[in-house]
Amino acid sequence: MSEEDEQKKVVGYLRILERQGKIITFFAPVNENKQSKTNKLMAIRLANKAKAAGKRAGVSDLVIILKYKVLFLEIKVAPKILKSGKLSYSNSKVSDNQTLFLDKVSESEVCISAIGYGWHSAKEIIDKQIKG
Repeated sequence: MSEEDEQKKVVGYLRILERQGKIITFFAPVNENKQSKTNKLMAIRLANKAKAAGKRAGVSDLVIILKYKVLFLEIKVAPKILKSGKLSYSNSKVSDNQTLFLDKVSESEVCISAIGYGWHSAKEIIDKQIKG
């Protein structure tokens, strides 16, 4: 399962929580440039324009607004179980920019940063924050 697939499952869960009034709202800051694979010149132009407008490298995949706090959640692919029984996180690593962003968020008194490895892990993080 891809990071995008994992995130879609989390978003489905967040929609349920929002309807139930357990979270205020949520959003996904779009921080990708798909043009980079098809048109390099266009990708550079779009990247420069986005940077001038405030785009930041490493921004979390989801921002979840709760009553007294804001959760910045980075979604990664769930780890694979190796033959040895150990978990391998090599299929979805946190970048240096993502680590830096999450560390900055953690400096806030009202913001929480977390990494969910797979949608089940993300759900546990969200549920823990809702319970307080």
